[in-house]
Amino acid sequence: MRQIAYPAAVGCGWLAVNSGPAAAAEWSVTPLYSSSVDYDSNRRLAAVGRSSEATVLTADLRFKRALENWDIVIEPRYSFRRYSDSALGNGDDRSLFAGYDFTGERNSLSLSGSVWDQSTLLTEFLETGIVSGNTHRRLGQMSGTWTWNQTERLQLVTQLSYLDVSYRGQESARLPGYRYPAGTIGERFYFSEAGSFTVSAYGSALSSDTRGNSSHEYGLQAAVLYAFSERTRVDASVGESSRVLAGESSHGTDASVSLTHYMTLSNLNLSYVRSLVPYGNGFLVEREQVTASVSRSLTPCLDGSLSALHVKNNQTAVLLNLDRHSYDSVSASLTWRALETWNLAAQLAGVRTQAPGSSTETIYGWRGAVTLTWTPLPSSRSR
Repeated sequence: MRQIAYPAAVGCGWLAVNSGPAAAAEWSVTPLYSSSVDYDSNRRLAAVGRSSEATVLTADLRFKRALENWDIVIEPRYSFRRYSDSALGNGDDRSLFAGYDFTGERNSLSLSGSVWDQSTLLTEFLETGIVSGNTHRRLGQMSGTWTWNQTERLQLVTQLSYLDVSYRGQESARLPGYRYPAGTIGERFYFSEAGSFTVSAYGSALSSDTRGNSSHEYGLQAAVLYAFSERTRVDASVGESSRVLAGESSHGTDASVSLTHYMTLSNLNLSYVRSLVPYGNGFLVEREQVTASVSRSLTPCLDGSLSALHVKNNQTAVLLNLDRHSYDSVSASLTWRALETWNLAAQLAGVRTQAPGSSTETIYGWRGAVTLTWTPLPSSRSR
């Protein structure tokens, strides 16, 4: 199925909770608390870099109730963030997530909704590039997936989503926000235990308060998922669509491919995505993204990871001054599990990009961070 891209956010990890006996209803609470400090040589990715430090305290609580064939999750989260550079303003962010999953004999339903309030220093880094601690993005998101098993090999799959994004603060005049409904409906055929093939129709529409920026896309897509073995899996899709971007009609290709390989002590993932991405300035922007990551258990208590990212925007977005031409970043991290419920992580990352617009000036930045996380054991009550 077509992968609908949502604005990404830096947040707490998702923690798995055992649902206990299948026949018993259970309420469980899984907390997560973390504190971190970092140094960033160029947090705004400006031509003239200015270094700063930050301190973050985060609290995350995941409430879950589970029955035999359904569960419900509610997860509030809050991060208190302060910068050494007062010009970066208030970096606090908060969110609330709710989800519902149901599995029947022949169908399944998954519903989710969330509300986010975050600084653009986090949300706009790989999008518009308009980063300011005194500007916050408010995002409301709803999504649903329904599947119906028509036969043992044939399945109807439907996905719907809606995003509502607005901004407040110093740079809000440059970020009008948008509304973005999107949907997919398709038939999935399981040709073997190891693989499936899906044909689907998809569409999306972006509307913005900025005059002339409303856009939409619709098309057809084919996708294949195949597991070569228990350790190696590939997921690929390609689609052709008709587009109207800011009044100009065109045709384009959406594509994605992901390769995952599991080894005894490490995991490897490679992916490529080409798609239209909604931006806070009210435009759909075509971009390509390549990621590579590897993680490895170095000792029973120490894990390491390496990752690389390349993002390239199309030339129209650059000429219209909607975003930078490209981003390249690499990062390395070590995580030490000192105790069952405590871990300490250190990360070092670097980024290379250009000034916004058609400028060829290269901008560099690097960041180091240390994070201490406490995850108390889940508490639960059954009845």
